[in-house]
Amino acid sequence: MRYQILGDVHANLTALETVLEAGKRHNAEAYLFTGDLVGYGPEPLECIARMQELAQRGQLAWVAGNHDRVARGEIEPLGYINEAAETLAWTRQLLAAEPWALEFLMTVPLAVKVNEGIQLTHDSLVAPGSAGYHQWPKRAEVELACVRHNEGRVCFYGHTHKMRAEVVRGEVGVVLVPMFGYEGEGDDPAPLRLGAQDIAWANAGSVGFPTNPSRLAEFLILDDKDWVIERYAVAYPREAARERLETKLSPVCSAEVVTQIARWL
Repeated sequence: MRYQILGDVHANLTALETVLEAGKRHNAEAYLFTGDLVGYGPEPLECIARMQELAQRGQLAWVAGNHDRVARGEIEPLGYINEAAETLAWTRQLLAAEPWALEFLMTVPLAVKVNEGIQLTHDSLVAPGSAGYHQWPKRAEVELACVRHNEGRVCFYGHTHKMRAEVVRGEVGVVLVPMFGYEGEGDDPAPLRLGAQDIAWANAGSVGFPTNPSRLAEFLILDDKDWVIERYAVAYPREAARERLETKLSPVCSAEVVTQIARWL
């Protein structure tokens, strides 16, 4: 099976559609989403509808991110920056008027075992929903140990908006693997190949608000026949996304918040 792994869409429909089209070109057969479908961006309902369509086809497995949990009223945005707090308050209002969308969000777990080899979480497999970050391979050891305990080969996560992977390789221990999205034509010429005993903790980067220098939307492709992870980064119409953001958010958010989110695109 060829899986497209994507995360942190944050209601950026323009980027999501671009990434899904790119996945088709790389023969994606199913989709794994690492959470944060809403928050920041201007089109939460449209993004929910797109994911729901994949779920109804039986092609999607996904987990809820912290922004999704705020939107569905499970937690409050305490300590969140204004850009998150204001857009999530607006998203809650939209969901209150669209029960189908809220119902879909409410069905999503914090962690899931896709199959015998693949697991998903947004932030931590050890403590799903904790919103913890990790910065160094040493701190990934506990997550990798949890993947091993669950008898998995790889766990994909999101939250940090940075494509990244740590891999346990025999006696070598935890190795930080360089992760750069391939921007060229065709398939990734130098994918990450997992050996028979390797266990990986991998971040797919961000679709809607990537942090790479060119702000290219990121995703991974996993072929679990050979346990190969391809890494991609694709351009999307950023100016069009900014225009949609300003049109939809200006009436409901402060000018400072709209300006800052537009800068991130």
